[in-house]
Amino acid sequence: MKIGAVLTREQVISARYVHHGLLTPFPDPLVAAQRLAGVQAQILPAAGLALWNRVAGFSADQLEHLLYHERSLVRLWGQRGTLHLYAMTDWPLVYGMQAGQATYWEQEAQRDGWAVDEYEAFIARVGDLLYEHETLGRSDLRRLLPAIDQRHLSGWGGVFAILTRRGLACHAAPRGGEARMTHRLRWRPDLVWEPPDTDTANAEMLRRYLAVFGPVRLVDMTCWRGRTQAEMKRWLALIGEEVVRVSVDGQPAWWLQSYLDRLADLPTPADLPPHLLGRFDPLLLGTRDKSWLIDADVYNRVWRPAGHIEATMLVHGRIAGTWRYDWRGSSIVVTLRPFKPLPPSERIRIESLAAGVAEHFAAPLGDCRWEAVA
Repeated sequence: MKIGAVLTREQVISARYVHHGLLTPFPDPLVAAQRLAGVQAQILPAAGLALWNRVAGFSADQLEHLLYHERSLVRLWGQRGTLHLYAMTDWPLVYGMQAGQATYWEQEAQRDGWAVDEYEAFIARVGDLLYEHETLGRSDLRRLLPAIDQRHLSGWGGVFAILTRRGLACHAAPRGGEARMTHRLRWRPDLVWEPPDTDTANAEMLRRYLAVFGPVRLVDMTCWRGRTQAEMKRWLALIGEEVVRVSVDGQPAWWLQSYLDRLADLPTPADLPPHLLGRFDPLLLGTRDKSWLIDADVYNRVWRPAGHIEATMLVHGRIAGTWRYDWRGSSIVVTLRPFKPLPPSERIRIESLAAGVAEHFAAPLGDCRWEAVA
């Protein structure tokens, strides 16, 4: 295929920044969730910070309202088998992209020799219980089904992840520190349920991914989606007329054709505003190679053991340090850890963002601390 354009790394940084809503915010959190093809939400407050960075004035209280009261956002296991926030109207799409894909627990049950009809009866029974009750937690399942095995009560999903994969369950509001699930037909009985077929759904998710992360390599697509290169090639072919091959620093990559006309409008990285991204921010999850985002000598300060990803400071489009927030009574304390000394002007802007973090949580900023450069 002919190369459609030659891009510099600086253009890629700016493009991803802009299309992630980090320059001009998205109009509302539902648009943000749709444009980002979901917001990782293993840690729910971190997902709230991802939206705060991309939607002006977004608060933790708004997140709770949208999830559990308005029910216009939904928390589901999605790409890579991880929890994400999606627009409620995208639930059929998320179901479609995973339809027919067995969960870890289903695969383990098959290896253990469960008879198919017996196993399906077990899943159906849990589904019936979920529908009969407003919400269920794992403690409820232990009480209602004393014979249930610990594997299917796993905090990583278990039987609830199976029901979610089948389009029947989503997260409800936690209670007493316990995660709780609810049945789709009880939670949103009015939701139009017309899921697309698997290929159509994955082609749409790939289209959204290319829009915010492009240009990307095939290995980046597989890393983000958690599926094989053969599958990604098939879904890429379905949107083939919309896609163009480009070159980034001499390496081939894929992007949406319509975005090439916008290259001239991109700001330079020097003009990009700073951000305090939360843990597991979407910007950090979309590519296998992170060199466009962080220097190799500090990579391990962000990507930690056991798959943990720290909260990060972005300066001029790249990671310039890590940060954290802690509750001290009713106030928030923000601790900033730059990798290198930052100019006073950038420190002032970042301190203003720290105050915004506290405001997001409807709390006063008790302190903003800078740790010495390591």
